[in-house]
Amino acid sequence: METRTPDNEHPEINALRQALLEAQTAAAKAKSEWSSIYDQHKALREEQRVLLHDYEQLRLQKGGFGFKMLMLAGFMGTVFALAGCFVYLKLKPKDAHTQAFEHFQNKHLIEYQLAITNGQMDAVEQSLREELENSDYREIQPELTFVRQLITTTKRRCK
Repeated sequence: METRTPDNEHPEINALRQALLEAQTAAAKAKSEWSSIYDQHKALREEQRVLLHDYEQLRLQKGGFGFKMLMLAGFMGTVFALAGCFVYLKLKPKDAHTQAFEHFQNKHLIEYQLAITNGQMDAVEQSLREELENSDYREIQPELTFVRQLITTTKRRCK
């Protein structure tokens, strides 16, 4: 039969028991640390989720603001472009042909209309011949010739 000897007689067993106790203590400590780290990780994940949600909300708000600003800038650019075109067209210098024709029209249109209405075709024809020789109307000589020929034809037809 086996005889039991007291534990003090086998130092290896005592050392093994001591190592087992230390291992169990270290395992309990590691489990406690792991639990603490897990809880901390869970809290950080929740904080990350909240921050991500807040970031998405802010991004949507800024995106909406950016779109509104983009639309406003486009609208203002269009308005300024239209205003610039209007100013350019109003202040643009006119070519010599247009200026000469406008001057002739302002000077003679009503006079010619009144004379034609009163049947004074000869006076209109004579005035057109004189204006053909005027150097101010050199640019519009083809138009003046055309009108003089119309008046001449009309005068012949009316007689």
